[in-house]
Amino acid sequence: MGTKKDREQRLLLLLTKRHDYMTSDELAEHLGTSQKTIYRLIKKINETHGDGLIQSEKGRGYKLNYEKYISQTNFQPSQRSQYSPQERRNRVTEELLLSSPNAKNVYDLFEEYYVGESVIFSDEQLIAEHLQQYDLRLERKQRTLAALGKEANIRRAIADLIQMHNIIEIDELKNNSELNFNHYDVLFILDQLKLIEKQLEMTIPYPYNVNIFSHLYILISRLRKVHQLPNEEMSPLSKKEQERLQQDTALYQVAQAAIGNVENYLHSSLPTSEVYYLYQYLSYSRMQGSLSKVTKFSSKVVEITNTYLNGMSQRLNIPIKGDSIFLDLANHIKPMINRLEHGIHIKNSLLDQIKMTYETIFTDVTNVSAEVSQDFTLPTINDDENGFITLYFARIIETNQLPIRTVIMCTTGVGTSELLRVKIEKKFPELEIVDVVASRDAQRFTEKYPGIDLILTTISVSDTIPIPSLLVSAMFTRDDQNRLQKRIEAIYDER
Repeated sequence: MGTKKDREQRLLLLLTKRHDYMTSDELAEHLGTSQKTIYRLIKKINETHGDGLIQSEKGRGYKLNYEKYISQTNFQPSQRSQYSPQERRNRVTEELLLSSPNAKNVYDLFEEYYVGESVIFSDEQLIAEHLQQYDLRLERKQRTLAALGKEANIRRAIADLIQMHNIIEIDELKNNSELNFNHYDVLFILDQLKLIEKQLEMTIPYPYNVNIFSHLYILISRLRKVHQLPNEEMSPLSKKEQERLQQDTALYQVAQAAIGNVENYLHSSLPTSEVYYLYQYLSYSRMQGSLSKVTKFSSKVVEITNTYLNGMSQRLNIPIKGDSIFLDLANHIKPMINRLEHGIHIKNSLLDQIKMTYETIFTDVTNVSAEVSQDFTLPTINDDENGFITLYFARIIETNQLPIRTVIMCTTGVGTSELLRVKIEKKFPELEIVDVVASRDAQRFTEKYPGIDLILTTISVSDTIPIPSLLVSAMFTRDDQNRLQKRIEAIYDER
């Protein structure tokens, strides 16, 4: 229930919202306490802050003297809610989900936001609609609310609500005050991630490490709220699930050890299904390390990987081949298929930047993904997954770009132009300087060197030469360098 001071504050805040008389019975129901406690609280408040702050009238109940209330600054809420309506609903929803199936008093859920009954009613409708997306329902009984449904759906809804998707470096979680996480729980889970990586002799990269962190944090938070998970969590594993664990002993043993550590940390027993849940997250994650290099791929993974490589090669009009490229992408495709088939969703905090920076590649990947989903009977591959795949092909392009064939042109083709050549080759190794020519030879060099991408010139180039050019000074100043860098980026984008 909280301290006496908290109860007094809650009573006063309730009366400020009503601006009318409330009976002791109504007050007791709203605050989830007894009528005797209400009488004692009112007496204490009036003794401490002056008779008449809470007025009483026989047959009508109690009413706050609002003018007297606002004149006493020590009763004013110290800080109005700084949350937006959406943030408020998210926080209330998170509290309901973490406490599920237990009911929460409506007043307790909304008291820190200083909103009235109409706002609370509106929030309830919107929260109920949100929960329906996860096959969950919002149940209201008298003055309480409860989120009800299957445990797997509850955890999925919590995972989507927890605002940690912009975390890329996992160690940032130690000092991120915006997340409002339990500091000791954060340190404990980060230790478990390090132990998992050590035992597997692998590194779990972003975003998979963040998703595993989220899974364990939700598990710990749920147990702190409800102490005992719903009965469905206690059911034994199916024969198929048991067989899968036995076939992958390395991940199974690691998951078992980590859940055992959680049990010791919370002084609470957990069902075997929790080992399987963590095992699933590990198996759905991309691993980087010695074992990942010898991973065996199913024929399905091989076919899907080749579909992406061939489809993107055609769309980008560049050859994409090689064992290392195949292995790199296949190691991503394998856990992605598992995630799709089991409804695991990973957030991509870089998605907006990826769409903006690699717009063409992202569009092409999305189109290939649509073909993959259809041809291999997979669920729709969402934008988050497409964003991750886009980075693979962006990296291939960045690291395998053909050099930009460049000609340097000046009045004579000698002297300062050779100095210019040395400076450019040193600063921009992606340029292949095929020759230094004089302006009088402009027409002939286009025949001698077909396929030139760029002319760097210290004089104006004739409009009759159909090759992009950039005018620079012979001293190749910093401004020239910046302009050339932008031109190089533009050429790569056009490719």
